[in-house]
Amino acid sequence: MTLQNNTSRRWILLAAGLGLMAGGIVMGLRSSLKQKQPTEALPPEDLARAAANDLDRRNYRPLSGTLEALLADASYKSIPTQAHPLLGLAAPEFSLSQTDNTPISLAESLKKGPVVLVFYYGYHCDHCVSQLFALNKDIEIFRSLGATVLAISGDPIEETRERFRMYGAFDFPVLSDPSNTVAAKYGTYAPSVKAGEDGNLMHGTFVIDKNGHVVWANRGDGPFTENRTLLVEIKKTTTTR
Repeated sequence: MTLQNNTSRRWILLAAGLGLMAGGIVMGLRSSLKQKQPTEALPPEDLARAAANDLDRRNYRPLSGTLEALLADASYKSIPTQAHPLLGLAAPEFSLSQTDNTPISLAESLKKGPVVLVFYYGYHCDHCVSQLFALNKDIEIFRSLGATVLAISGDPIEETRERFRMYGAFDFPVLSDPSNTVAAKYGTYAPSVKAGEDGNLMHGTFVIDKNGHVVWANRGDGPFTENRTLLVEIKKTTTTR
């Protein structure tokens, strides 16, 4: 009887221990879930601030001084164009809608002068949008050269409109290319070779002269924020073409 009593007591203690362990695991899971709730309830990150921080990391500073002084500074060395299949050729024509649903075409924009064309990933990427914030800070200098700035991404019009409401609109058109058809023409998007997979996007910045030819190009994994180079390249198009 003593052996049976001891065995029974051991099983009771083991069962009680397992019960306590299970209870502890459940309480731990509940506690973990409670701790995660405040994080999930937090408002979305301030994209404008994130973009500003990204520009700081890139040592971007708004241009200062007169346009004449910026262009006359012989000590400044602009960044050369990259090799690109479109260099020297007519820029592919397009007509895309902006946030108020009105279409903007490259042909109509070129009637005003040269165009700076920017392809960015979209508002889901704060460092991609940072280029747009940088261009916006210097937009008046671009306008003084008679240049039009156009930005294009695959974001739907409704999404861009909502981001404008949250963070403010830019002083240049932001166009929607949902299927990335135009981006593909400029070599900043390559469709996936596998069905169901996303294609590959690249950042792209192009200077197009008033005659519609691509005269400068930059593509890569990061946005181009050296606006002074763009001004120098735009100036070249107005003096040599």
